[in-house]
Amino acid sequence: MRTYEVACVFHGDDGVFNRGKEAVKAELVKLGGQIVGEEDLGQRNLAYPIKKETRGHYWIYSLEIDPAKAKQIEHALRLTSELLRVLVIKKDGK
Repeated sequence: MRTYEVACVFHGDDGVFNRGKEAVKAELVKLGGQIVGEEDLGQRNLAYPIKKETRGHYWIYSLEIDPAKAKQIEHALRLTSELLRVLVIKKDGK
Protein backbone atom coordinates (compact mmCIF):
# COMPACT_ATOMS: atom_id res chain seq x y z
CA MET A 1 0.00 0.00 0.00
CA ARG A 2 1.21 3.48 -0.85
CA THR A 3 -0.12 6.88 0.22
CA TYR A 4 -1.62 9.20 -2.38
CA GLU A 5 -3.38 12.55 -2.33
CA VAL A 6 -6.42 12.95 -4.52
CA ALA A 7 -7.04 16.66 -5.15
CA CYS A 8 -10.58 17.37 -6.34
CA VAL A 9 -12.26 20.52 -7.62
CA PHE A 10 -16.05 20.38 -7.33
CA HIS A 11 -18.78 22.73 -8.53
CA GLY A 12 -19.12 25.69 -6.16
CA ASP A 13 -22.77 25.05 -5.19
CA ASP A 14 -22.99 23.55 -1.66
CA GLY A 15 -25.60 20.89 -2.52
CA VAL A 16 -23.71 19.72 -5.58
CA PHE A 17 -20.44 19.81 -3.61
CA ASN A 18 -21.80 17.59 -0.83
CA ARG A 19 -23.20 15.03 -3.29
CA GLY A 20 -19.96 14.98 -5.24
CA LYS A 21 -17.79 14.66 -2.14
CA GLU A 22 -19.70 11.58 -0.98
CA ALA A 23 -19.72 10.06 -4.49
CA VAL A 24 -15.94 10.43 -4.79
CA LYS A 25 -15.40 9.00 -1.31
CA ALA A 26 -17.56 5.98 -2.15
CA GLU A 27 -15.69 5.42 -5.41
CA LEU A 28 -12.29 5.57 -3.69
CA VAL A 29 -13.40 2.98 -1.13
CA LYS A 30 -14.88 0.84 -3.92
CA LEU A 31 -11.46 0.79 -5.62
CA GLY A 32 -9.97 -0.66 -2.44
CA GLY A 33 -8.52 2.49 -0.92
CA GLN A 34 -8.50 3.43 2.74
CA ILE A 35 -9.12 7.13 3.36
CA VAL A 36 -6.77 8.32 6.12
CA GLY A 37 -7.57 12.03 5.98
CA GLU A 38 -9.55 14.77 4.29
CA GLU A 39 -8.81 18.47 3.96
CA ASP A 40 -11.21 21.21 2.95
CA LEU A 41 -9.51 24.09 1.14
CA GLY A 42 -12.78 25.96 0.56
CA GLN A 43 -14.09 27.80 -2.46
CA ARG A 44 -11.71 29.61 -4.74
CA ASN A 45 -11.77 31.36 -8.08
CA LEU A 46 -10.59 29.19 -10.93
CA ALA A 47 -7.75 30.42 -13.15
CA TYR A 48 -9.95 29.77 -16.19
CA PRO A 49 -13.56 28.63 -16.64
CA ILE A 50 -14.14 24.88 -16.48
CA LYS A 51 -17.51 23.66 -17.75
CA LYS A 52 -18.71 27.30 -17.57
CA GLU A 53 -17.84 27.49 -13.84
CA THR A 54 -15.62 30.29 -12.51
CA ARG A 55 -15.50 29.12 -8.85
CA GLY A 56 -14.74 25.69 -7.46
CA HIS A 57 -14.66 23.98 -4.07
CA TYR A 58 -11.30 22.33 -3.42
CA TRP A 59 -11.12 19.11 -1.37
CA ILE A 60 -8.13 16.80 -0.79
CA TYR A 61 -8.35 13.13 0.21
CA SER A 62 -5.34 11.32 1.71
CA LEU A 63 -5.61 7.73 0.61
CA GLU A 64 -3.73 4.48 1.07
CA ILE A 65 -4.18 2.23 -1.95
CA ASP A 66 -2.35 -0.35 -4.01
CA PRO A 67 -0.29 1.38 -6.74
CA ALA A 68 -1.92 -0.75 -9.45
CA LYS A 69 -5.36 0.50 -8.38
CA ALA A 70 -4.16 4.11 -8.06
CA LYS A 71 -3.83 4.31 -11.83
CA GLN A 72 -7.58 3.67 -12.14
CA ILE A 73 -8.67 6.55 -9.86
CA GLU A 74 -8.79 9.32 -12.47
CA HIS A 75 -10.56 7.07 -14.96
CA ALA A 76 -13.17 6.00 -12.38
CA LEU A 77 -13.84 9.57 -11.21
CA ARG A 78 -14.16 10.98 -14.71
CA LEU A 79 -17.86 9.99 -14.75
CA THR A 80 -18.69 11.99 -11.59
CA SER A 81 -20.68 14.96 -12.90
CA GLU A 82 -20.15 17.11 -9.78
CA LEU A 83 -16.37 16.97 -10.22
CA LEU A 84 -14.64 19.59 -12.38
CA ARG A 85 -11.04 18.35 -12.08
CA VAL A 86 -9.09 15.62 -10.25
CA LEU A 87 -5.37 15.14 -9.71
CA VAL A 88 -3.74 12.07 -8.12
CA ILE A 89 -0.41 12.74 -6.41
CA LYS A 90 1.94 10.13 -4.93
CA LYS A 91 3.10 11.32 -1.51
CA ASP A 92 6.77 11.05 -0.65
CA GLY A 93 7.41 8.25 1.83
CA LYS A 94 9.87 10.16 4.05
